[in-house]
Amino acid sequence: MGIDINFIHAINKLLLKNINVSFTFLNLVNKKNMKIRLNKRKKLNRYDKFTMKFYEKVQSGFIKIASKHKKKYLKINSNKEIKVNKKIIFKKIESLI
Repeated sequence: MGIDINFIHAINKLLLKNINVSFTFLNLVNKKNMKIRLNKRKKLNRYDKFTMKFYEKVQSGFIKIASKHKKKYLKINSNKEIKVNKKIIFKKIESLI
C-alpha cells in the first residue's frame, strides 16, 4: 500500500493548517486483543471492517515513525489494563506541562 510520505505530510498540512502537534501517544494492541475488542462492539464503523493485514501495516508504519522521533512519541501498550496506561499517560502529560 506504500503511500509516499510527502503526500502524507501535504495532507496533514492541509488538514491541520497552523496547528502544530508536538506530542503523540501511540496506542499499540496485538492482533488477539484487537479481534476481541472489535467483537465486543455492538456497531462497527467502516474502519472496523478493514482486514487485519491493513491494521498491521498501519501500526507498523506508526511504529517506524515513532522510532525515528522518540522525543515526540510515547508508545502505550494497550494490551495492559486501562488504569495502568492511564497512570503512564497522566505522568507524561504532567511532564509536558
